[in-house]
Amino acid sequence: MLYDSTDQAEAILFFQDATVVREMLYSEFEAVLDGFVPVPDFGGQELNAVYVKIDSGFKVRAAVFFIVNFSTDGFADKRWNIPVQQLAETAANGPDLGAGPIRLACRSQCNVAWHQENLWDPAMAPGENHFLGLRKAIKNNRLGLVFKASEAADSSASEPASVELTSAVREQQFRDHIARMLKEQRLRISTVNNKHELKLQTLQIEHQQRLHNFKQQLLESQQNLASSEQRNQSLKQTIDGQAQKIEGVREYFEHKLADAQSDEASQLEAMEANFELELEAKIEAASTELKDQLQIRELELMYRREQENSLHEEITRLQEENQSILANSGDQLLSRLSLSGLSFVAFLPGAGHITVPVDDMSKYMDDPQSFAADKCGVDLGQYQQWHKHYQLPTCQALAKGGDVCGASISRVATPRDFHAGENDRCEHHQADPLPAQARA
Repeated sequence: MLYDSTDQAEAILFFQDATVVREMLYSEFEAVLDGFVPVPDFGGQELNAVYVKIDSGFKVRAAVFFIVNFSTDGFADKRWNIPVQQLAETAANGPDLGAGPIRLACRSQCNVAWHQENLWDPAMAPGENHFLGLRKAIKNNRLGLVFKASEAADSSASEPASVELTSAVREQQFRDHIARMLKEQRLRISTVNNKHELKLQTLQIEHQQRLHNFKQQLLESQQNLASSEQRNQSLKQTIDGQAQKIEGVREYFEHKLADAQSDEASQLEAMEANFELELEAKIEAASTELKDQLQIRELELMYRREQENSLHEEITRLQEENQSILANSGDQLLSRLSLSGLSFVAFLPGAGHITVPVDDMSKYMDDPQSFAADKCGVDLGQYQQWHKHYQLPTCQALAKGGDVCGASISRVATPRDFHAGENDRCEHHQADPLPAQARA
């Protein structure tokens, strides 16, 4: 493609590690985003890409490091809406790639906060440097870019070399070079810190999930133990009652047997036989009664399970109807707004300002707190406990007499750092968590 000498070409480069695996003009990338051209090699992957502006000297003048997802068929995510051209125009200075400091937008350096999570940080280590790979790929010009020759450049080529730079100019150039080196070092430190912070957040989320699982297992074990103890107590009472009945029958017949000892042997044998028959009948009746009670209990449990399944099916049906209603009414308008370049940003306590994708709009409207908990990487119960603490940071421990302590405490800013029973206690109740009546 032919460009004027004053134009800047726009291109997209895809990276795997620090290697450029594919290059395309920005117009080709727009066709990929519109779903006209799939990229089968990228099927089912999340790729790191770079939007670059290139001048007539094949030097990078601006770069935006962004993330793009592809479906299993190789089509780009239709929800992708990062304004890379706008970010490139308003970005701060980055390293010098041969034509002075470039305009750079990445996760650690982005002037639009809600786009940071869709950007990535380039590596600047000696063995893995994305800027070097970027400069090398542009210099090789596999895109086939062609710029018209500049008349000013042709005329200046025939002129003699300029006079030697003065000392002041050299000093200024040295200062500019030092300033660029300092800015590159700050960017490198910022990207390293950002990677460490992401790793720490991942570890914190895993820790919270494990802690939640352990608490859930402990709660289930306690509930099972309480249920077993209750069943054992009920069976013990039933057995004790049956034993008392049998003991009463035995005493009755023993008394009758003692009274009949003076009778003839035949009468004694008849009474003994009758005693055995009646005793067996009583035991059988008691066993039958217990079996009937167990059968009734099993029927009640089966009926309750059927009711629960029916309620779950009804809830699922209502949710599907709700999703269908939302899809047939508001999603078309939301999709048009999204395609027009508008982003839907919501402020959620603990998560801050976040972009809500069109496909997740109904999920956000149905349950904002669940949506916020998912974005914060915690479960709904922990998020609700943190939200209550965040609105009114007071001690929740029970003081003497059964009243809540209510002392002011420090507010925990993020849900994943909040632990119920620890962060909602004042210093006194953290040191002595048991209420006064429990110690007594």
